Amino acid sequence: MAKLKSADDIIAATDEYGILPFWTDTGFSAWMMSGTDFNTFWGLREKAVNSQKIAYGKFVNKKATFVSLSVFPYLCALRRDGYDFDSLEDEGRAPRREITVMHAVGNVPTPSYTLGKSLGMKGFDGTVTSLQNKTYLCLNFKKSAMGTALLCRPEDIFGAEFVRGKYSLTAAENVAEIQKRAAGLIEFGEKDRMKILSTAV
Repeated sequence: MAKLKSADDIIAATDEYGILPFWTDTGFSAWMMSGTDFNTFWGLREKAVNSQKIAYGKFVNKKATFVSLSVFPYLCALRRDGYDFDSLEDEGRAPRREITVMHAVGNVPTPSYTLGKSLGMKGFDGTVTSLQNKTYLCLNFKKSAMGTALLCRPEDIFGAEFVRGKYSLTAAENVAEIQKRAAGLIEFGEKDRMKILSTAV
């Protein structure tokens, strides 16, 4: 892969690897492939995410990660174990803090920082990270204000039919599809691969 110097380069790399961390200190990440300075790359990340051609959120190791749309519905089905958040809440399996955040976000992209202040909830950041790991939330950005992360339901970005389209598959089938479509998995250690390829609810 050539050095990443544009939003289109980030999208192409995400499509190639399937699962691509934005930043790590060392090793496999979009930043390590970057051909620009960090501030410029920060902005390119936002343009790539706002294109809605890739999904972005803290999907791996509690860190921001790009996921290709060829992988994302399988990851959602696997992580959620086939449960929409409403179903998870109805069955009493959703933690109270996660219910509070999901109700506050609703179906409108919501600035994370503003929401955290308004809720005044202890453990807000950890709750939001957990919801992203479970794929119930992802991130987008205000096009008019660089650096303002928006919490979004993936369904409101990509459509419910797409996001929930692989619920009928078994966990093993979803794992197999992710392995087939995410060449970047080989770059992760065995422990991290096991976390990626497991349910989260």
